[in-house]
Amino acid sequence: MSIWTRLYQHTSYRGRSTYASLPYQFSPSTYQRISKGWLDSVNLHDRISSLDVGASRWEQGGYTILFQHSNYRGRYVMFSATPGSTVRTAHLFGENFNDRTSSALIVRRFSVELPPIALGGLGTPPLRQQIGDLSASIPRLSPRGDPVITWDMWPGFSPSSKYVYIRVPVRVDVPNWFDYDAEIRLWIYLYVNSGGRARGYVAWYGARVEGGWKTGSILDRLMDGIPSRLGDINSRISNALSSLDALSFVRLYYLPGTASHTGHVNDDVSIVLVKQV
Repeated sequence: MSIWTRLYQHTSYRGRSTYASLPYQFSPSTYQRISKGWLDSVNLHDRISSLDVGASRWEQGGYTILFQHSNYRGRYVMFSATPGSTVRTAHLFGENFNDRTSSALIVRRFSVELPPIALGGLGTPPLRQQIGDLSASIPRLSPRGDPVITWDMWPGFSPSSKYVYIRVPVRVDVPNWFDYDAEIRLWIYLYVNSGGRARGYVAWYGARVEGGWKTGSILDRLMDGIPSRLGDINSRISNALSSLDALSFVRLYYLPGTASHTGHVNDDVSIVLVKQV
């Protein structure tokens, strides 16, 4: 049992190729990574023009997802794997993805999973709005656009974990000086607890401030102030997820953006919850 893909250098399945699979194990994995390093090693970085995707007949299916940038970032396009068959895509011109793949993922589906849920729209009001409203409540900060909700998969500082990544653009009011543009950064860890409920919390945080004479002092102020807001942020994340508490789950996984066929990872991040049976 497995889900697999073969990626080709040229259209119509010609030229060099690389094969990757996600085998079914006792505790089945959700992802098989195809990193930029992998593609570099077979001279296929930004050189993929066609592909095959497939799944064993006993699988529930899955996806091969191509990404514009390394580390599963940028624009993406998803191809579904049909159990017991091979689906072929002779060229990527129609997807505007020819010779543009820098990383890829194979993703397994599960038999009792819910449809993907875009996290930014979850809750009342939506979580994206709640996070934005929090920044507006902090003295001398004002929103500078909507929060960006995306993902950070296996980052260098935590290479075994996958996170929802939220970037909150803000403007900092500096008395007797020019305003500074800044960004608050939150890495959210989502999990299924022992009671079968989806929950989450801020596992890491950071900030960025535009360059200038006062950059260092403003950055220090932001980093000193973020911890006092983490409890409120965690509460809002858990409240949004509690809208799903009518069901019990055994795992969750992520899909990029709104889980549409094509999009950008900065569109949102979608969670897929696998029900307990």
